[in-house]
Amino acid sequence: MEKLRNLASDIEKVSEEYSGLTWVQFTTGFDFGIDKKYEEMMSYYTSKENFEYVRKIFDRNNLGEFEKREAELMFKSFEPFHLSDEVNKLNMEISSLTNKLSGVLNTHRSTINGVEMSSVELAQIMRNSDDESKRKEAYFARTQVNKPLFDAGFAELINLRKEYAKLRGFDTFVDLQLDANELDSNIFSSWKDELHEMVPAMNEKRSEMAGIYLGKNEVMPWDEAYLVSKIAPSLNKKVDMTEFYQVLRDFYKKFGFDLDKYNITYDIFPRKNKSEWGYNFPIAVEKDARVLANVKNEYNEYGVLLHETGHGVHHFLQKREEMILNQGISGIITEGIANLFGSFLYDESFFSRFFTDNKIKEELKRYEDYSKVNSLRAIPSIMFDQDLYRTDIKTLDDINDLAFKTTKDYLGVDRFGDQYPWGFRIHHTTHPIYLHNYFMGDVTSELLKKSFKDKFGVEKVSEKPMEFGNFLYEQVIKPSGKYKYAELVKKISGKEFSLECMK
Repeated sequence: MEKLRNLASDIEKVSEEYSGLTWVQFTTGFDFGIDKKYEEMMSYYTSKENFEYVRKIFDRNNLGEFEKREAELMFKSFEPFHLSDEVNKLNMEISSLTNKLSGVLNTHRSTINGVEMSSVELAQIMRNSDDESKRKEAYFARTQVNKPLFDAGFAELINLRKEYAKLRGFDTFVDLQLDANELDSNIFSSWKDELHEMVPAMNEKRSEMAGIYLGKNEVMPWDEAYLVSKIAPSLNKKVDMTEFYQVLRDFYKKFGFDLDKYNITYDIFPRKNKSEWGYNFPIAVEKDARVLANVKNEYNEYGVLLHETGHGVHHFLQKREEMILNQGISGIITEGIANLFGSFLYDESFFSRFFTDNKIKEELKRYEDYSKVNSLRAIPSIMFDQDLYRTDIKTLDDINDLAFKTTKDYLGVDRFGDQYPWGFRIHHTTHPIYLHNYFMGDVTSELLKKSFKDKFGVEKVSEKPMEFGNFLYEQVIKPSGKYKYAELVKKISGKEFSLECMK
């Protein structure tokens, strides 16, 4: 086992270098050899000698529970590279094309009337403008990246991934990804029927809010963020983001997590050639984590900083000597922890630093009631992400038609434009079949909080922050790589995952 862990350590070192190069590309637009470093990392996996040793450990019958888990995780990571040369060649092609398309996304900027606009500026127009035509213009400006992304090879990337899945023995790329993440391939099979049962109540609430705040009976996609701003206008309060680290440090310390002891690098202000999304780059466990974000001095933007810092804390609380087990940490758990901290944006334990009156409490109660119903609208995006791999994609229109069809099938929403803003969501390019982790992470977060509140007899976890921080570490973070997602959540909460948890 020691030799197995040393092998994992050698791979980890190259992976750290690869992650560092990816950070540079996402923050500057420069590629200093990502493909070459990826090839170096893959050479460990394609080595027949390495695989035979991993297989030998995997086949042993005298391993302890967690040693068996380590052997299984290593075997699953090596096995795909020993099926055929064709599989390995295709894997390299996919990696190279993904890197190329990442460059397109990271350097693209939308324009309105010839003026270049950052994603932050577009978001602020959609949140703050009382002019619906301007909100609509900003919303559809996001579609401008669709064609450059498609022309650079997006459909080819989708089809390469489909081919790769077939060569790996899976019916679809979705099945392959779910298997890699230790999820049942049928986990989403009932979602459409369950959602259809909830849509009438959702639409009734949306219509009610539209009547009160928008003066009409429906909420269009370009109205979504604006409606939230009308329900809770304090979320748009101007704040000085240059003080972000002190704010985050003071808050996380309440839970027993001292950011000063972690090496988290932040790059949070927009600039040319920098990715417009928010990420945590887990460069080296216990040593180096980096947060990329794009903010422009509004209170609501602390949500992404709380979320990404949650990732960073989780990363630093993992153990380097458990690097194999760390490979088994579910993306749902990872996003659940980050979403949990992001949700404190709406909790007095965080917002009391910025607001001294009680108005925001009333606003956020209204927002909470609305968002709980509205959160299920994330499901069509999740299913579109999957249906890209179940549909014959040849043209840009094929993708737009699929996006509108998926929205119609799940929510009953009619087509509202020529193009759908799908390309700007970088996950479709770089992290396919991942979006479910955010939604399921929210459900998991609620299960964790309920479990803690029941155990400690409190109404909110922030009433006992130190105890909650300890609970989170001992019950979730510490064992997070030792069990599959379903096992861990059942172990903590005693419940199975279900959309019912969102009601």
